[in-house]
Amino acid sequence: MHPVQEHLFDTNFKDLAGTKIEGTIALSEELINLGVMDFLNSLKAAPEASDQPAAPAPPAVPTAAPDPKALLQVLNVEQLQVRMEAGRLLVDIKAGV
Repeated sequence: MHPVQEHLFDTNFKDLAGTKIEGTIALSEELINLGVMDFLNSLKAAPEASDQPAAPAPPAVPTAAPDPKALLQVLNVEQLQVRMEAGRLLVDIKAGV
């Protein structure tokens, strides 16, 4: 995770208090496919148990982003609209922290 992201997550975005954002985000097919692939990978079943003893797991390194629900709690979303235009998926957003 990038150090800036890590800092924002660790401080619960308090450095951004009062910040507002308004704009349109175009979501590419590649980005949507990455999101779908991440979701599908999270659904994969655990590997089947074998007769051989399992190797010890390496120490856990926290790389996952915080729970999206926790992140949404710090946002004040005034407008969120999803639309298609010229074959592209667009998200219009107006929000503040």
